[in-house]
Amino acid sequence: MGQAPPQRDQARTALPSGLRPLLDTLHTPPAPDDGENGAPPGLEHLRRHLADYAPATRRAYLADWTRWARWCRANDRTPLPAAPADAALYLAQAHDTHHKGRATLQRWASAIATAHTANGHPDPTRRPPALDLLRWLRRCGPQPRRRTSRWLTDTELTRVLATTRQEAWPELAINRRNRLALLLARATGYGPEEVLALRAGQLTIAEGTAVLAVPGEPPRALAAPLPAADWATCLPCSLVLWRQVLDPAQDGKQALHRTFAGAGRTPPSGHLDHTLAAPADPHAWLLRRVRRGGSVTEERMAAKALRDVLRAHAERAGVVTTGLTAFALRPRP
Repeated sequence: MGQAPPQRDQARTALPSGLRPLLDTLHTPPAPDDGENGAPPGLEHLRRHLADYAPATRRAYLADWTRWARWCRANDRTPLPAAPADAALYLAQAHDTHHKGRATLQRWASAIATAHTANGHPDPTRRPPALDLLRWLRRCGPQPRRRTSRWLTDTELTRVLATTRQEAWPELAINRRNRLALLLARATGYGPEEVLALRAGQLTIAEGTAVLAVPGEPPRALAAPLPAADWATCLPCSLVLWRQVLDPAQDGKQALHRTFAGAGRTPPSGHLDHTLAAPADPHAWLLRRVRRGGSVTEERMAAKALRDVLRAHAERAGVVTTGLTAFALRPRP
């Protein structure tokens, strides 16, 4: 049973078998102050190409290109245009012999690629074996931790929704939209992209129940996402309340202000009449961006906004936000 290669020799395994012995014959280039003169080939074109880059990035790429040219001189290779096999050997030696990390080697490869592009040559790092070596580096490096989402319990969701009860203008516009978004995510089981992609005409009410129409599927009655004690946890009520904002918004901010900005508004109590007229524009986004002043835009909410809405209301409700993503709103797993 064979043993795994030692860490310093791992990049060797990503090279074609014919190139592996060459790693042992490669030279390390001399130090920069050894008296060598002459600018690396293609340097002026590279400088012009990098003119709009950040100064630190520009300095790093120029230094990386000089390092590559010195390595090529030390090993009798052509730096521009370079052979993909030479680029692979350069990176493999740096990994196995000089213990350079993945991020450094990715940057060195980017410098080689950028210099070739600036000088009108094909990128050698986009062809095997250099491409295969870079893929191996990405696979063998530490992988980012996957973010996991916990489930938001019914009790927690009820507490979160309680923070959306404020009916003063202009907060009511944002609260009504947020409440409908949270309840819809729970009732449908959709992820944030699917929830926020719904159109105004896709969600209706029939016999007191919210009905979802998705193209290519029969209409689906949505089960109550929570025990509906009153309008704050009732999906049909939340749809009616949001449409009371959405429909006048078609006529502009002034119409909304006339409807809701009057003094002495009385918050709803119990349940509302679950009667809903057809929207003026059934193809408009259902869940739209709302500005701080209460005006409703024609743009849909961004997918990450649903997570932000959930976390903001959870913090107000004193609900632990650790692990809360938009997928925490899905029905019980």
